[in-house]
Amino acid sequence: MILFSRTALIDPEIQLSAQRLSTRFSFFGLGFATAAWAPLIPFAQQRLHFNHADFGLLLLCSGLGAMLAMPATGKIVQRVGCRVPIGFALLLLAVLLPSLSLWTTPLMMAITLFLFGTAAGSLGVALNIQAVVVEKNSLKSLMSGFHGMASLGGLAGVLTITALLALSISSVISAFAVSLLLVIIVFLSVPYNIKAVENTLLEASSKVKKSIRQRLPQPLIILIGIACFIIFMTEGAAMDWSGIYLTQQYGVNAAFAGLAYTFFAIAMTTGRFTGHYLIRYFGEKKLLTYSAICATLGLALVSIAPYWWLVLVGYTLVGTGCSNIVPIMFSRAGRQTVMPSAVALSCVSTLAYTGILVGPAFIGMIGELIGLKTVFMALSGLLLLIVALNRFTYVK
Repeated sequence: MILFSRTALIDPEIQLSAQRLSTRFSFFGLGFATAAWAPLIPFAQQRLHFNHADFGLLLLCSGLGAMLAMPATGKIVQRVGCRVPIGFALLLLAVLLPSLSLWTTPLMMAITLFLFGTAAGSLGVALNIQAVVVEKNSLKSLMSGFHGMASLGGLAGVLTITALLALSISSVISAFAVSLLLVIIVFLSVPYNIKAVENTLLEASSKVKKSIRQRLPQPLIILIGIACFIIFMTEGAAMDWSGIYLTQQYGVNAAFAGLAYTFFAIAMTTGRFTGHYLIRYFGEKKLLTYSAICATLGLALVSIAPYWWLVLVGYTLVGTGCSNIVPIMFSRAGRQTVMPSAVALSCVSTLAYTGILVGPAFIGMIGELIGLKTVFMALSGLLLLIVALNRFTYVK
């Protein structure tokens, strides 16, 4: 393959093409590894004999690891570039995933989830820094395509695990199979990731940090962040709780627990890759309203569905509705003029990732008290709030 030949990398254009392809592979690996955990969650809860509240607290370990790793990774990238953190994080995910199918003690699961979250959070930060550099050097918009590859990887990960489990292959062997594929992705992508980050980017990063300390987020940015928080929490709920919801509420075999997230991921991936055309057809404001209503109706259907297959229909609607809301909101944060774009995007990102890291844990704890059906219905009400937020966050 000419892109990966030693001679080809002498040409800057071909080297940049290799970096773009490597970045896509790495984003695919991020989605592949994190989503592969979703179908394994019901097995973990059954092994540990945990209720929803206890398991929610356990999931919080992953979020804690990611939140601690994110700021530290930025400093590491400044020192060693993107290649080492990306390669190390992908390999760590490959090692940890089978461990999540093995441990039978809460302590070992908590430690493994903490490390799993640390690797995923670190990988996400390093990849986005690399994506910014590659996009800047390519002189064209690439970010949506990179994140689309993460969604595609997530779909592939959950489909792979679900298919293996459906063939009566154990969860441990299924996780090892995914880990092997992750190692292959590492060898394909990591050697061509960026070795060093330009000093200009490091200076810009330090200015952003200084600005965040000096200025409070404006109301517009907070509202955009709240919308992203709701969507990310919904996505986290689909990943962490949809399988348990199917098995415990409808008696679905644990081997097929990943079906709900599979339908969600298919819909979200399709929506993201067609989002550019949908915005052109409907317009940004109308598309966001329709998307929020679609997600609301979908999650409401999930919470009242009398049959398990209607839950799959509901999650398809949720995935379709959620797919383009976050890209639109991030675009608005970049276009607004009340705050510097870099500072605004940093604030919105913090709120958004808090939703996916912390939200599922609280859903578990509240679900133990009032039931997952009630929690999902309440979350559908929050999704409807985005229709109102759309009006107050619109930026020309």
